[in-house]
Amino acid sequence: MAESLVLFESVINSCWFLRTSIILSRNKIDVFKSKLPKVPLEKYFPEYTAGPDINKAAKYILWRFMQANLARLSVYPHLTQATDTTNIRLVFAAVKETILQNALKDSGIL
Repeated sequence: MAESLVLFESVINSCWFLRTSIILSRNKIDVFKSKLPKVPLEKYFPEYTAGPDINKAAKYILWRFMQANLARLSVYPHLTQATDTTNIRLVFAAVKETILQNALKDSGIL
């Protein structure tokens, strides 16, 4: 997770992406949920104190990623489970909508 945060921070704050929207997909939420009671998040992030609550833990992880966004880019986070086709369809629809909105803005229509 720490490596993912470092990589995300370097990408989101890169001069190459100044006018970019970012779609942050955190996959395998089902695996995270099953591991959380056995491997406390506090072990890796001592400042996290909400215990094994999956919603609070996921919110905390997303918050950590958002804190890396010093460039203040638009970030669209999604928690996904690759085997949940309904969830994946929703994520892809959101991605498509984001791409369309950005294309319309870039063309001057919006």
